[in-house]
Amino acid sequence: MELQAGSAAPDFSLASHTDQKLSLAGFRGRRTVVAFLPFAFTGG
Repeated sequence: MELQAGSAAPDFSLASHTDQKLSLAGFRGRRTVVAFLPFAFTGG
């Protein structure tokens, strides 16, 4: 799925590095930056 800059992101949930479940809906109404880094913090 490709989004255009400035468009609304679809709601999703995921587990954080602390095993806490986060949902994009929990940030609604606030400016939020979402970044996905493949293999972040790994040696590979």
